[in-house]
Amino acid sequence: MTKSVNLYLASGVSEGIGFWVINYTDEDNIFNSFRSKLLECYRKELFGLEGAIEVKEAINTTLDILCFDSKYDQYKLDNYNTGYSSEIPINLIEDIFDLWAYNYSNEILWKKYIGLLNLRKKIKKNNNYINIGLKGDTYEFATKLDGLLSCRQVDLKFRPDNSNDLMW
Repeated sequence: MTKSVNLYLASGVSEGIGFWVINYTDEDNIFNSFRSKLLECYRKELFGLEGAIEVKEAINTTLDILCFDSKYDQYKLDNYNTGYSSEIPINLIEDIFDLWAYNYSNEILWKKYIGLLNLRKKIKKNNNYINIGLKGDTYEFATKLDGLLSCRQVDLKFRPDNSNDLMW
């Protein structure tokens, strides 16, 4: 039997910079586990140690893809050594957390979903041709994942060409 741990999503501040962190701990109070830099806990789920590691990796991979795609689209999301940029909206990061935490319970679908995530990581950009061959639960999951990864913060100051900006 594996040890139980709490997988959590929390916000924190380090050296005046806000961040999101996804991690796990065997303590009930997650604020004791991250050198007291955490401010607020948004999600906390009980997993076995192996499950927490797998779900954390899937969430972090999804967030890495989101940050890379944002940079590719010339939106700036800074990554920090401590965690992910606090510029990522809370509802988006919670949806990513929930998507992976909820779908871990079905081992067969989990392997398919991880395969889709790894394929998405290799392609580097949303490609609807992948979804054409999918059906059922896998298609629904791929659609949800693509929807989450297509969210972008609207901040025009990072675009090199502001020619299409409104004049007023």
